[in-house]
Amino acid sequence: MFHRFTEPVRVAVIDATAIARDMGAMTVEAEHLLVSLAAGNDPAGHALRDVGLDPGEVREAIRRDFERVLGRVGIDAAGMDLSANCRRTTPRWGASAKQGLERALEEAKRRGDRRIRAEHILLGLLRAEHGAVPRILEGEGIDRDELTGRL
Repeated sequence: MFHRFTEPVRVAVIDATAIARDMGAMTVEAEHLLVSLAAGNDPAGHALRDVGLDPGEVREAIRRDFERVLGRVGIDAAGMDLSANCRRTTPRWGASAKQGLERALEEAKRRGDRRIRAEHILLGLLRAEHGAVPRILEGEGIDRDELTGRL
């Protein structure tokens, strides 16, 4: 699939790995792709920033989501530096990121595009029904249909 990525998407995928590592994650997940896409100078990046999700805000939203998830099981993660406790040298690719990329490929094929662009990846992430990305968008008051319409 990597050969179908445009150059900006290849950069975004590589950056997502660095973002996951910097955030102390053991795996690269859909939310790390979302941070990377928000930094892009393409329709996906512009759409995310237009709804208030710049890379820093997405990182903060990930942190808040993580704290909410832990809070639901009785763990107070406020102020905890998880990146210091969970760091791996190279995070492996997690299920949510893989699924998002697979849905991006489906989206590109559906539209008749030979190359996978950033907007395909964002659309693939927006199609997730469960996981961090839908929780983050809901927690930030972002309407997925509105965001999709910006693409």
